[in-house]
Amino acid sequence: MVEVESTRRGRSGPARSRSFWFVPAVLVVMAGLLLADPWQEAVPIPPRADVPAWATDTTPVRSPMLKPETLIAGMTYRCSECHDLFPSPPETDRPLTQHRHIVLEHGINARCFNCHNRQDRNAFADDRGDPIPFDQPPLLCAKCHGPVYRDWTHDVHGRTDGYWNDSLGPRRRLKCVECHDPHAPAFQALQPAPGPNTLRMGDQTHHPAGTEKTKNPLLIYRQTPSGRDVTDERSE
Repeated sequence: MVEVESTRRGRSGPARSRSFWFVPAVLVVMAGLLLADPWQEAVPIPPRADVPAWATDTTPVRSPMLKPETLIAGMTYRCSECHDLFPSPPETDRPLTQHRHIVLEHGINARCFNCHNRQDRNAFADDRGDPIPFDQPPLLCAKCHGPVYRDWTHDVHGRTDGYWNDSLGPRRRLKCVECHDPHAPAFQALQPAPGPNTLRMGDQTHHPAGTEKTKNPLLIYRQTPSGRDVTDERSE
């Protein structure tokens, strides 16, 4: 009996050893297959879309006149210095003798006094004719563009530079006139920046008729070797 038991023990030792190494060996082989990935499909990589520098330029669109001052013959004058000496007529429906470069294309605002204060040319005018400081043009725009002004105060309309988190640094909200010409506020045609080019958008290159593959390269595993979409075959 002792010899039989010892024989059984001797046989069971190597068997256990072989079974112990079998599982790690299988795991190593599976890991190698996953790394090698012999079944990997060639995923198309779309060409890179280079974004030009002007598309990310943070410089304001315009350099507005934020002070009621102008430079004439090397000297700086405030608006009131001329307008107090030469009063404007009651209405401004006659051709301008000064500021001829200004072309009013701002809806029904066809007269200067819709925005400029009659008595103080260093200020704008609100709905009651009271002055609005010259450095606060958004308050003037709010007279007619209330919803847009509300969105601007909440950083929805316009552009804000700096930090969203006030604890990280300051922020600066651009004024209306730093993007819009107050006399002709409509934007002219702009050159668009390059659009996105992602895999889900499909291959953007041209294919001859009859050779198109699926529009979504992420569905490449649905395709048959001939290039036909399996989903199309099922629908037939």
